Amino acid sequence: MPKTTRACDNLLMNPRGLSIVVATGALSVFAYYGGAALDPTALAAGPAAAAIFAGDAGSGVISGKVSFSGTAPPTRRVKLAADPRCAAMHKDGLERQPIKVKDGGLADVLVYVKSGIGGSYSAPAEPLLLDQIGCDYEPHIIVLMAGQPLKIRNSDDTLHNIHPRPAVNKEFNIGQPRKGMEATRTLEKPELMIPIGCDVHPWMAAHVSVLTHPFFAVTKEDGSYEIRALPDGEYEVEAVHSQLKSVTGKVSVKDGKVSTLDLTLKS
Repeated sequence: MPKTTRACDNLLMNPRGLSIVVATGALSVFAYYGGAALDPTALAAGPAAAAIFAGDAGSGVISGKVSFSGTAPPTRRVKLAADPRCAAMHKDGLERQPIKVKDGGLADVLVYVKSGIGGSYSAPAEPLLLDQIGCDYEPHIIVLMAGQPLKIRNSDDTLHNIHPRPAVNKEFNIGQPRKGMEATRTLEKPELMIPIGCDVHPWMAAHVSVLTHPFFAVTKEDGSYEIRALPDGEYEVEAVHSQLKSVTGKVSVKDGKVSTLDLTLKS
């Protein structure tokens, strides 16, 4: 098990988020990869953002795919006439598909190590960005370590407000009437899939999760994921989706080896 670890203060991020379509879209999927002490050449490529934490950790990897079993609801198109500025940016409306499936793979799933992690991990000082752009959130799925700052920005020339509704963290409600406004908040307690909404634009929705360690990922558009820099150990891994019942699996990890864990969520 790892010793107490100081996570690095530098967060390596791909400025392009996935959005639900966030598109992997996130969010597209907007994926964050947890991990520690990795060679830069080992960083995952693609539209998902990556957060890599340096410290005393191993070199084991959990890799796999989260699949979907069932029938996904049809994509719906949201009309934005309530705000002419939003409507001007999306003349055909915004598509919404909370369960995104591609070739059987499920996007926007948080996959994290639920048990088996030892020691403690300090949160990075660098904030993660939740942007409001095009009258939508970017990304739609964001994962923080407890105590890591969350920066919230309004990139639209219209009023937004940011209103998460946590169960254990402190609730806040911030209005941002002007383009370029920013605010920073910190969530201190572990909590999964906290819903975030805009009271001005009810179609806007995102989810933020808070963990105590950096061993997590968000699935890409094809359902694939990878959690790096794990030490030797026996781990329980959980796959969490904002709309579906979570599932868990167990996996054995060895330094320098890739262990496969595929999971399936059902409608």
